[in-house]
This record gives sequence, structure tokens and C-alpha cells, in this order.
Amino acid sequence: MYWLVKQDKKKHMWGIVVVTVIALAGVLVSQTASKLAMENYKQHQIDAREQEQEMHLDSLKNKH
Repeated sequence: MYWLVKQDKKKHMWGIVVVTVIALAGVLVSQTASKLAMENYKQHQIDAREQEQEMHLDSLKNKH
């Protein structure tokens, strides 16, 4: 991105500012999405363990 700004012969500062803001926004969005994905994954693991325990308890009840 900075390479594109450097190609500008007039060297406008606004180009650098816009590119920097877009890059920072991208990093923030990426970090937020990663955080949410990890929370969802952890919750999925918890739910899966609970379902497994329920199935195990149900199978024990059905044996008797």
C-alpha cells in the first residue's frame, strides 16, 4: 500500500494518512474477529462436552 502512495509524484500526505487509517482499521477488525472466533470455539467445546456427558448419562440409564 505504501508503495502505491510513493508512486504519487505530488507526495500528498493525505494518501499516506488514508492508507494508514485503512491498515489500522483492518488490523482492529482482524483482531476482533479472531477474538470472537476463539470465544465461539471455546463455547463450542463446552457445549460438546455437555452433550457428551448427557449422552453418557442417558446410556447408563438405559442399561438399567
